[in-house]
Amino acid sequence: MPTPDLTAFVHEVDGRSFAGWFRHAGSGHIEVLGIGLLQTVACPAHVAPANVARQTLARFVRGRQRKGLPIPSVEQIKAAMC
Repeated sequence: MPTPDLTAFVHEVDGRSFAGWFRHAGSGHIEVLGIGLLQTVACPAHVAPANVARQTLARFVRGRQRKGLPIPSVEQIKAAMC
C-alpha cells in the first residue's frame, strides 16, 4: 500500500517559527506531525487542511510552553545544525 504524501509547512507561533507536516487520513480527517506531535484531527470541508494543521501545531506549541516544556523552533534546529 502506498504511503500518503506528506505536506510540509512552517507556522509562526508567538514570534517563533515551527515546522510540521500533514497528510490526509480519510473521512474528513488529517494527521498532523511535528517534533513530539502526531495527532489525527477533524478537518471540516470548508477549512483548508493546511489551516487545520497550523492551528493544531500552534495549540501543541502553546500547550507545551504553558507547561514549561521545550519544543525547538526552526531557528533553533538550524542553529544546532551549523
